Amino acid sequence: MDQAEKLRALVQNKTKNKLESKSFRVITVTSGKGGVGKSSFVINLAAALRLRGANVAILDADIGMANVDIMYGIKSKYSIYDIIFNKMSINDIIEITREGIKIIPGGSGLQDIIELKEEQREILLEEFSKISDVDILIVDTGAGISNFILDFVSVADELIVITTPEPTSLTDAYSLIKIIANKNSQNNINIVINKVKTILEARDTFEKLNKTVNIFLNKSLNYRGFLFEDIKVGQSIVEQRPYVLAYPKTEASLCMYKIASEILGQKQENKNSSIKELFTNLIKKMGRGV
Repeated sequence: MDQAEKLRALVQNKTKNKLESKSFRVITVTSGKGGVGKSSFVINLAAALRLRGANVAILDADIGMANVDIMYGIKSKYSIYDIIFNKMSINDIIEITREGIKIIPGGSGLQDIIELKEEQREILLEEFSKISDVDILIVDTGAGISNFILDFVSVADELIVITTPEPTSLTDAYSLIKIIANKNSQNNINIVINKVKTILEARDTFEKLNKTVNIFLNKSLNYRGFLFEDIKVGQSIVEQRPYVLAYPKTEASLCMYKIASEILGQKQENKNSSIKELFTNLIKKMGRGV
């Protein structure tokens, strides 16, 4: 049995997971360095979750390299900044893909939240309360370590750290996890190994990282899955279309389907009941400098 057949078997053995409830879940996706495929992971995870019946939104919180909209073939004109300073509504700034995935462009307005006047915050939170039909919000942060990223990590129900088998990527992933562990801001740390050549390489890479975290941080990581290095991934980026939609039978797509199915099949207590509550908690975190 070749790798593709093994992947199909893994996917087929999963029951057709549906959302057990309409509880709201926040998944923050980050990485220790750029170039590991973080944003590609985000848009394809969103598409795979949507294919399985979830109502999904993406918050593009990568201030320096915001590109989620472009990877879907959309160009956002506005952002959260325009809600705060240009009196636009949330419906004015949200972009919706042809599959029904909502994209919320963060822009520089996200970093301005802590400095807002009380009246401006209330307006922003009121706009977020209008988004009521989202089951899963995926937050695409920038790569690296900053207080801004750590705030989004702390309010998430699940953190996914993307890394590759390359030594520099693993080193940077460990540095990020160390900061997160020291801040005690997230216990549910999940790892996805991207751009692997074999299932064994993926597992060995995770075990290496997890062992280091066990020894030096006294913590354990969760193995969320892996993605094969796949020529179709690069092609889909050029085509501005998620590979799970453009090339549903490719190995990378099968890997993503499995990750999405496991996320939907997982029951957990969530920290936030809505996007409004998420941003209320985020503002509190920022205010404390945590």
